[in-house]
Amino acid sequence: MGTITFLQAVNASLKRVRVIQGDAGELATSTVTSTATGLIATGAFEDSGRQVQIDLMIQMWQEATHEIYSMGLYAAEAASATIVLSEGVREYDLPSDFERISGRTSDERVLRGVTTGLIVTEYPGGYGRMLRDQPRATDWRGDPCSYALSPVTLGRLRFDRDPEAAQDGNTYNLLYEKRLSLTSTMATDLLPFNDTVADALVPVTAEGWERVMKNEFDNTLFRRSISRAVEHLTQTQSHGRYGFRRVF
Repeated sequence: MGTITFLQAVNASLKRVRVIQGDAGELATSTVTSTATGLIATGAFEDSGRQVQIDLMIQMWQEATHEIYSMGLYAAEAASATIVLSEGVREYDLPSDFERISGRTSDERVLRGVTTGLIVTEYPGGYGRMLRDQPRATDWRGDPCSYALSPVTLGRLRFDRDPEAAQDGNTYNLLYEKRLSLTSTMATDLLPFNDTVADALVPVTAEGWERVMKNEFDNTLFRRSISRAVEHLTQTQSHGRYGFRRVF
C-alpha cells in the first residue's frame, strides 16, 4: 500500500481532464459546520457545480481498480477465511467481502485443514452434482473431502460430509479474492496499491472519463497506462505481456 489517498487520486484525475485547474480548485475534506458563519459541513466529494463530473470520476476509479485486479491475484486483493466445523453442520457462511475462491486451477482452489492437515478440493460438477450424488445427505459423515459453493444462498459453502463429534472444532482455511471498493465515503482512505500504480491509473481513469463525457478516447495511452499499472502491481519482474478484455 502506498501513501496516496483516494481524494488525492480523484483530484489528480480531475486535473488531467481540466475539471480542476490549479490547487485552489481541488476537492478537500469536509468543511466544519459553524453557526457563526453559516457554513454547513459537506463531504469531500460533494460539489453541486461539479457533481456529475466528480461522481463519474469516482466510478472510473472503481472500474479501473476492478479491471487491474481482474488480471491476477495481487497484493491487497487476497484474504483468508476460516471455517470451524460444527457437528452436524454441513453449510457455512463465507465472509461478507467474498468474491470468489482464489486460484487459477482446481489444484489451487482448496481448503487447508489447519488441525487435520487434510486438503478439501472442489466437488466435481459443483453443488448440483453433489445433491444429485447424495440423495440422503446424512449418509455421508466424517472429514470433508470436497466442497461446493451454494447457488441457493450466496456466500455459503457446502461440504460433502456431515461433521461428527470427532470433527467438531476442526479448522479449515480458504484463500479468497475479496471485493475492493472505492466510494465517496472513502476520501481519506489510502489506495489499496502502491503510488506507482496510482500514478499509472490517473490517465486510465481520465481516458474513461473523456470517453463518457466527450466521446473522446486515446486507446494507445489507455493500454500503455493500464499495462504499466499491472506491471507494478505484481511486485515482481514481468515475464510476458498482459491481454486486455475490455475498455471503459
